[in-house]
Amino acid sequence: MRLGRYHRTLVLAAVVGIGVGLFATGFRLAWKAGLDLLWGGTVVPWHRIVVSTVAGVLIGAIGTLSHYPGSLAAVVRDFHEHGAIPARDNIPVVPSNFLGLIAGQGAGPEGMMSVVGGSLGTRVGDRLDAGGRKLLTLAGMGAGFGTILGAPIGGSLLWLELPHRRGIEYYEAIVPTLVASFSGYLVMVSLSGLSLFTVWEADLLYQYAPWHLAAALLVGVAVVPLAHIYDRVFSAVGRILNRYSPRLIVRTTVAGFGIGLLGYALPLTYFYGGTQINAVLNGQHSLGLLVAVLGGEMVAAALTIQGNWHGGLIIPHMFMGAVIGQALSLVVPGLPAPIAMLVGMAAFNATVTGTPLSSALIAISLTNGAAIVPVFLGSLASFVVGPSVGFVGTEEPRREQEGPLFALDEGNSEDGAGD
Repeated sequence: MRLGRYHRTLVLAAVVGIGVGLFATGFRLAWKAGLDLLWGGTVVPWHRIVVSTVAGVLIGAIGTLSHYPGSLAAVVRDFHEHGAIPARDNIPVVPSNFLGLIAGQGAGPEGMMSVVGGSLGTRVGDRLDAGGRKLLTLAGMGAGFGTILGAPIGGSLLWLELPHRRGIEYYEAIVPTLVASFSGYLVMVSLSGLSLFTVWEADLLYQYAPWHLAAALLVGVAVVPLAHIYDRVFSAVGRILNRYSPRLIVRTTVAGFGIGLLGYALPLTYFYGGTQINAVLNGQHSLGLLVAVLGGEMVAAALTIQGNWHGGLIIPHMFMGAVIGQALSLVVPGLPAPIAMLVGMAAFNATVTGTPLSSALIAISLTNGAAIVPVFLGSLASFVVGPSVGFVGTEEPRREQEGPLFALDEGNSEDGAGD
């Protein structure tokens, strides 16, 4: 039986996902070994300053000897302009992200895996026409994100929402992206089990009541001004580094020193938040500490990306949202802390990145389905109220306005014969 063009594309999407899964498994194991090597013994707080500064020097050296491919905005721009992610971007991104992850950076692995998956999708998609290559590039980026996080649905959909301000415009890529993401996820689970995936311990001990939906709306609206503050902090850090640290290796080293200094003063801001979210969800912290951690995490995330380190900011944004939720529960009488934190996680990222659906799905997936309806409600509310943050800055409408991105099988066409 001859495969139709669309089903052949789905097979190629699965191939991309399998490649992503194999790479993600190896990277996760190496990352865990690096963390054990550096931090497995007795931790002396000032070591964070030394480790992060040295990592900054090494990341700068890698970028100087190869090239600096840019941050998330550059990846989105490459996708819009060329429908492809260059394979050469993996050369600086993979080792730099590895160094940053074990040295406390304020960004996660999802950005790097988006580049790896996108470039693999581009390579496999070269067997198709330009539209097919663009579709598989998008599927590869979604697969990289969903696989490394252990959130194959929300992670894959994020890369369908992120490039645009009007929701999912590349509707043709939904099924191929899910196929690629689940293929990568199944490979990683088969090879290493579920132990490598982050799970946030947020099971609710009670059924939510109708007034909890009002609480979700409150949190969704309350995160919006804080998202605007974060956007301004992020831009301000970039301007300062541009003015005083124009050379790449100087920027990366200064960023490393700043990340380490923040980690020394505020340990919860050290690393990208994947593990620290549990400390917030299950801990009792004073309002003053929460405010300090929120500000510190905003600066740490900005130093990481504006300082030309590499990584993704989705999980750091969710960490900030959890901190905001717990702080709100301390100042709003009767606001349940578990729901406030879960809603805050999704709502803050939805506001900043313009991804309300995938933000809610990621938060729900990584908390074992806790508070599904409030999380979705808060995420949508924040997106509706705060559409002007524009954090990514390179969102564009799709450019294939005259027809579909990728021609699907049609009736008795020659390409579809034999299905």
